Amino acid sequence: MIKIELHERETFTYASGWDELDSWAHIGTAKLLQQRMTREPDGHDDGGAYLAKVIVPRELKGRDLSRAIANTMGGSSCRHEHDCCGCPSTSASVKRTSAREYSVHLRVSYNY
Repeated sequence: MIKIELHERETFTYASGWDELDSWAHIGTAKLLQQRMTREPDGHDDGGAYLAKVIVPRELKGRDLSRAIANTMGGSSCRHEHDCCGCPSTSASVKRTSAREYSVHLRVSYNY
């Protein structure tokens, strides 16, 4: 089990890589229970696909945190001005499966 801090992005002024300059709201701490590979990487620009399970605290169970989980687990920190830098980018698709549980599909690609 890994603890992750959930943040929800409130403004969208900056591109990925500089998005920490946007306004973010801290939501709380969640548990990342299991993460497994669902598809092996295929080629140099494909990092594969993964499935994870996230459990949020009881006090947040009435709130849909799909967007906050996607904001926290997805994205890229690439700041290069050119393509083919090799930086990873993660796409996170989140589905709420119960009051406190979320299924997260992650796809990783590399900028080549």
